[in-house]
Amino acid sequence: MQVITGTGIGGAQTMLEKLVDAGGGIFDGYEQSVLSLMPPGESGARLIRAGVPVHTLGIRGAMPTPRAVFRLAALSRSVAPDLFVGWMHHAGLAAWYAAKMHRLRPPVIWNVRHSLSDVAHEKAATRALLRYSARLSPSVDAIIFNSHVAKAQYGAFGYALDRATVIPNGFDCEHFRPRMDARARLASLFPVDGGRPVIGMVARNHPMKDPATLIEAMRRLSADGVDANLLIVGPGMERLSSSMNWGAMADRIIVSGQRLDIAEWLPGLDLLVLPSAWGEAFPNIIGEAMASGVACVATDVGDARQIIGECGRVVPPGDVAAMQAAIADLLSLSLDARRTLGLAGRERVIDMFSLAVVAQDYAALYASVLRKWHYRQSRELIIGAAGAT
Repeated sequence: MQVITGTGIGGAQTMLEKLVDAGGGIFDGYEQSVLSLMPPGESGARLIRAGVPVHTLGIRGAMPTPRAVFRLAALSRSVAPDLFVGWMHHAGLAAWYAAKMHRLRPPVIWNVRHSLSDVAHEKAATRALLRYSARLSPSVDAIIFNSHVAKAQYGAFGYALDRATVIPNGFDCEHFRPRMDARARLASLFPVDGGRPVIGMVARNHPMKDPATLIEAMRRLSADGVDANLLIVGPGMERLSSSMNWGAMADRIIVSGQRLDIAEWLPGLDLLVLPSAWGEAFPNIIGEAMASGVACVATDVGDARQIIGECGRVVPPGDVAAMQAAIADLLSLSLDARRTLGLAGRERVIDMFSLAVVAQDYAALYASVLRKWHYRQSRELIIGAAGAT
C-alpha cells in the first residue's frame, strides 16, 4: 500500500503515478493500492481510471479526526498489505501507525521527498512532526531519499541513516522528448512572440519556489537590452498577477495556472529556470526539461547541481545577479549551441535517471525489505515454538 498525503498535482504524486504504472514486468507479483490521507485529487482520479485501488481517509484539516483514525485501522486490516510505503512526512507517519494496527506488523518504508536546508523555513507543526519522525526512524525498515543532499540534511537532523538509501526520480524519456512542433504548440497556447527567446518556469505557487528572484533577474536583463518572454506556469501561478509589480516587463511576462500538457510545449522553450529558495530535493521539472532537450538554470538547492552537471547552469539561491548572468550566458549561445547543450542534458537523463532504472531500484528495495521481514518472522516463530516446548 502506497500511502501519500494527497493525490493532487506535485512531484511526489507524479513519481508515484509513474512507479505504479511502470511496465516491463518490474512489479510483477505486486498488487499495488494507494491510500490518500486527503480526498483524492487529479492524480488519484488518473490512478483510479488506470485500475489502481485508491482509498482515502478524507482528512481536510490539519489534524486527523477520530473517524480518519478508525478508517486507517480498518483499511490496514481489510486490505492487509504486506508492505507499507509512506510518501512525505505526514503519510510516512500514517503508514507507520497503519502497520502497528495490522496483526502481523508488516514492514514500513518512508519515502522522503523534501530537503532541509534550514528547518526554520518549516512551519512549527512541521518541525514538531519532523522531530517526532526522527525519533521513530530507527523503527522503520527503510528510508528512501530522492537526493543525496536531503539524506545528509535529514541525517544531521536525527534520522536513522543506517536504513537510508537514495533513489532519484525517474523520467519517461519517450513522453518527455524533443518535439519538432513544440515551438509552434507553445505559441498557439500562450501569447508569446515566437521571435523572442522564451524563458520558462514550471512550479506551484509557493514561497519556496521564489519566482520573485527570476522576475527581478528578467527585469535586469530587459534593462540591459535582452528582449525575451517569461512564461510562468503551475498550480496557483495565475494569482501572481495580483501580488507582483511587473514594471517594464508587464508585456513580456505570461502567467498560467496548472496544465496537464507540459510535455507538448516544454521542448519549445529556450531555457527552463527553477529559482527555488529552499525545500527542493530532486526537482522533477529539471529532469523533464532536460529529457525534452531544454537547457536549464537552477538554484543550488537539493540535488540540482548533480542533476544538471555540465548541461546547464547552477547559481546560489536568492542571488539575482548570478541568475541574471547565467540566463544571459545561455541566451548568448547560438541556437545550435543551445540545442547541443540541451541534447547533452537529455543523454544525461537517459543514462542516469530513466524510469526503467529507477523502478528497478524500487523493486529491489521492496524485495530486500520483504525478505528481511520474512526472515525475522520465521525466527520469531522458531523461537516461540522452542519456548513453548
